[in-house]
Amino acid sequence: MNFNFKQLRGAFAIIVAAGSLVGLLSPSPASANVIFDGTVTQLGTGFGADPRLLTLQQNGTESGCVSNIGGAAAIGTCDGHDATFQPNGIIPNGVGQATGGGNKNDLGFLHTAGFNITDAGQLIIVYNPSQTGANPGSTITDITLKFYNAANAEVISVDNGAPLIFADTGTNLGNGGTGFALTLDAVQAAQVNSLCGANLANCLSIALEATITGANDGPDSFLLFSRPTTRVPEPASLALIGSGLIALGVFGRWRRKEDTKDGVL
Repeated sequence: MNFNFKQLRGAFAIIVAAGSLVGLLSPSPASANVIFDGTVTQLGTGFGADPRLLTLQQNGTESGCVSNIGGAAAIGTCDGHDATFQPNGIIPNGVGQATGGGNKNDLGFLHTAGFNITDAGQLIIVYNPSQTGANPGSTITDITLKFYNAANAEVISVDNGAPLIFADTGTNLGNGGTGFALTLDAVQAAQVNSLCGANLANCLSIALEATITGANDGPDSFLLFSRPTTRVPEPASLALIGSGLIALGVFGRWRRKEDTKDGVL
C-alpha cells in the first residue's frame, strides 16, 4: 500500500482541527460550585429594605436553615440531607438563625415582579457579613440553595464545592455595609435549568441553608438579587475554538502552497 506524505500531513491537520472542535462539543466531567463573582457590585441595604433568605447570628460557627413547608418559610428546619446535585458532604445543623424583626429569614420567589428570574444564570446571592474587632474575616463552609415547585416539593438543591473564604469583610460596617456576590457556575446553572424547565417554570421558590465559621459579630445574611443573563464562553471553550481555527488556517495555507507546486490553481 502506497502512502502520499503530503496527503498524510493534510489528513493529520484535519484530525487536529476536528479534535479541538469535537472537544468543545463533547461533554466532560466537571464539578459544580457556588462561586464568588467579583464583577457584581450590588450590595445589601440593611434590614427592612430587602428580604433575606437567611440571617445568622452566633459567634464562632453559625449554621442555619430555611425550608419551604406548605409554601411558608420554616425557619430552623433543615432538610437533613446534602445537596441533590454534586453534594459537598456538609449538612447544616440549623442552629444560629437570627430571631426577631422582619425580613431576616424567608423564602425567595423567582417569578415575582421584583426578580423575574427565568434562568439560573441570573441568580445572585449577596452575602452581607458583619464582622468587628481584630478578625474581620469569615468563611462560608457550606451554602445550599434549594429550589421548590408549585407543590412546595424540592426539585433540586446545589451547594459550594469548596469553602468560600473572605479574608477581610470590613469591620463595624453593620449589616449591608459590605457585600459579596455569589452565583452558580455554568455546570450548576445548566443542571438547575434542565430540572426546572424552560424559564424555570417548574421552580417557583428557593430557600437557603448555610454554615459560616469565624463569625465574631452579627448578623450575617444572604439576599436574593437577579440580573440579565449573558452567555459568555468559558476560557477553556475559547481555547478549544482557537486551537481548531488555528489548525484549520495552517492546513489551508499548506494546501494552497502544495496546490501551487502541483500546478493546481
